[in-house]
Amino acid sequence: MDSPVSKKQNPAFRTLSYILPYWYLILAATIGGVLKLTLPLVVPQMLRYFTDNLLPPENPMPVSQKMRIVFWSMILILAIYLFVYIPATYIREVGSLRVSNHIIHKMRCQLYDRLIRMSAGFHNENASGQLVSRINSDVEKVHDFIWSVATNVWIDSFMFAIYMALMIPINPGLTLLVCAVTLSSILITRKIREQIRKSGRKRQEELSFLSGYFQERMAGFGAIRLFHMEDWENNRFRQLSQKVFRQTKRQDTFSSLGTAVNATFYLFNEALVVGLCLLSVLRGNMTLGEMLVFYSYMGYLRTPLNRFIELNVTYAKSMAGIERVYEILDMPPDIEEKENALTLSDDAPLNLTFQHVSFRYRRESDEKALNDVTFTIEDGQKVALVGSSGCGKTTAVNLITRFYDPDEGCILLSGHDLRDYSLASLYRQMGMVFQDTVLFSETIGDNLKYGKPDATLQEMEQAAKAANAYEFIMKTPKQWDTLLGERGIGLSGGQRQRLAIARVFLCNPRFLILDEATSALDSESEEQVQAALDNLMEGRTSVVIAHRLSTIVNADKIIVMDQGRVVETGTHHELLERNGRYAELYQKQFKDVLGDAHEF
Repeated sequence: MDSPVSKKQNPAFRTLSYILPYWYLILAATIGGVLKLTLPLVVPQMLRYFTDNLLPPENPMPVSQKMRIVFWSMILILAIYLFVYIPATYIREVGSLRVSNHIIHKMRCQLYDRLIRMSAGFHNENASGQLVSRINSDVEKVHDFIWSVATNVWIDSFMFAIYMALMIPINPGLTLLVCAVTLSSILITRKIREQIRKSGRKRQEELSFLSGYFQERMAGFGAIRLFHMEDWENNRFRQLSQKVFRQTKRQDTFSSLGTAVNATFYLFNEALVVGLCLLSVLRGNMTLGEMLVFYSYMGYLRTPLNRFIELNVTYAKSMAGIERVYEILDMPPDIEEKENALTLSDDAPLNLTFQHVSFRYRRESDEKALNDVTFTIEDGQKVALVGSSGCGKTTAVNLITRFYDPDEGCILLSGHDLRDYSLASLYRQMGMVFQDTVLFSETIGDNLKYGKPDATLQEMEQAAKAANAYEFIMKTPKQWDTLLGERGIGLSGGQRQRLAIARVFLCNPRFLILDEATSALDSESEEQVQAALDNLMEGRTSVVIAHRLSTIVNADKIIVMDQGRVVETGTHHELLERNGRYAELYQKQFKDVLGDAHEF
């Protein structure tokens, strides 16, 4: 889902393009705003009439008639406020809010869509809390932009023209003087507004980092408690919060300075106008009523002029957040489908081949996680990837799942490059169970159906039974409707893993990937999970990263990796006979440590 206009367009015009479909609401809000500010202008004109015509003693009109005029004038004012001013104010407010809420919703959905389509590399480099900040606080800046730029600028333009039309006939020179002084304040505060924009953007960045730090520490509170790091974490958080405070203080300092300068110019303007008006009245060039009208309109004129003055400040603050949203929207995903991507059919043979594949996690780094890797997995084979930590096993799996793409070489599946297939058809054939089980804070049933939302209760029960999960699910308080905590809190490690296996059973993939699926479990849980995995691998092409000997011994092929390269390939017995790297690992991790136990 892309943004509706060219990514190279100015951010302000780009945001206005989101507003265009709601032009009728902006028009209604503008009309409402103009009416809201125009109607009070009737009162000074009424005062002018009373002062210059109705109230002077030389007016021969009877007092009773004057009182009736005053009475009905008040009734008219009240009626105007009740039947016009209040509805106009409501339309002005609700119109702007509806537009901003629509666009915030749309932009937030676009941002989420972009984030979930980004590669694993992007998410590894960006803290989740910082991304949460962009989708929450940064997107909310759209409201300020719409309120000030999309509506107020039009309302204030209309009102400025109306004020000029009313004030110039009274005293053209004085009106131009008021405008000149106001324009001077706008020009003088220009540099201040630029500093507000810069500090506002920096504040958003620091706040984003602070949000990420907070979220990460709350997820890892157990480690904080275990290592008794509360005081250290408090000091660290205080330092990060201090950075936000400094940027906020800097932004507030410039905002306050700008406000003070503007207020100074306005008060100077006000004193000048009052003095010159009094001189004009004394010279007979202006009536007392005209003076009251001019002074009142100058007060009303302050609202649009102040908003014109503050427009750049509001614009700068809102753009600081909006630009950070566009940074993500404009960032092309590392993993993309080709325009005419192939569909991997359900009956295609799942032969997988690595052809001279090399990969590094950081492009600028010389260290390769995989270096000229070549191997083949035949359809229906169970293949084990073996090697010491950091040898490239998980990296190979990440490439098979297209979490990353190779820097060199290619990976073929059913005779075609993985990058030629549509992601949907590729993932429909794949099922993955990882060491770090991913469950969401939803019900057990929702987690189980995550890969197949239309699954029936019967299908769910069959999948749960195949994964040895049905029994513990039925013992939970609400069974399928039992709500889990974040990342599956409420279930044991073995239960979470069996639920993840049941989810894969429900999707019924033909290509299975198991990455250390039992390494973090105790022996009893491991036995239950391993039984579920054995059921799952039956009749499927499987790639297994495991420490359990039985899984490796029974594999059709074992691929031994070391320092990002494939160093041996064969069965368990073939590799032991060669007395190479596999035999070395076997002696170190199995025979010398556990004798004839069951781990590798």
